[in-house]
Amino acid sequence: MSIQIELHDIEPCLLYDTVVLTTLTNSGYMLYTRNMLKSLQPFGLDKKVLVVCIDEPCAAVFTRLGYHVLCIRDNGMATFSKWNTIHYDKICYLKVELLYRILSLGKHALLLDGDIVFQKNPRTDMEAWTSDERYDVWIQNDAQHDEDTTNMCTGYMLVKTSDQICALYDCVSEQGRAQYLTCAFDNNDQSYFNTYVKPYCRMNALPLAQYPNGKKFYTQTQTLLHTAVLVHFNWLHGHQKMAKMKEHKMWLLTEEEEEEI
Repeated sequence: MSIQIELHDIEPCLLYDTVVLTTLTNSGYMLYTRNMLKSLQPFGLDKKVLVVCIDEPCAAVFTRLGYHVLCIRDNGMATFSKWNTIHYDKICYLKVELLYRILSLGKHALLLDGDIVFQKNPRTDMEAWTSDERYDVWIQNDAQHDEDTTNMCTGYMLVKTSDQICALYDCVSEQGRAQYLTCAFDNNDQSYFNTYVKPYCRMNALPLAQYPNGKKFYTQTQTLLHTAVLVHFNWLHGHQKMAKMKEHKMWLLTEEEEEEI
């Protein structure tokens, strides 16, 4: 199982001619992905996301809904995968490979997880990041204080392409696969970034007031509702995510839209 991407696959999704917005999903995660994409709709960004589907039924749904779709065609990985299970590990590996494939085409990659809900237009920040030559990576912080950059969150990150960054994200060579295996079942792609990418790149941790992780948002909801560009509903297992989104009125899909999926 591998991801194959050509330039013609990403051209319809390019922002500023240089950035590919992308997300990885499967049939078990479709509702979350559709909810995230709907939150981007007011800003004209939902149809700019390259939706990489692991299984063919998932790809068929998002193609019918008018999204730009790339299908890996692994129908054995179509179900919702719980954190740090075997299938979850494979999905996380595909996220690393997805970044590597886009970067190798000479484009920047902005990877966003399906359990994110946008509250404000992210375009201004995206454009500023792409023109800022001081950093290679802009990434969400998974800590509770801005000054703590021990554990960065790979659920929302912009990675700028360069020979050095491509080499850091090489997870397909024998050495790269061996590196990823050291992170398997230990936060997977997140551990991969924190161990093998972060120490060797110029990283900018996104401010928690604008880009809160789940734990930060759940404990400071009233303040962050006014400042957050997005809310990432991580720090939860399974479909607790959906329940928490509904609790905070951030589940945007109607019953009709859910039935379409």
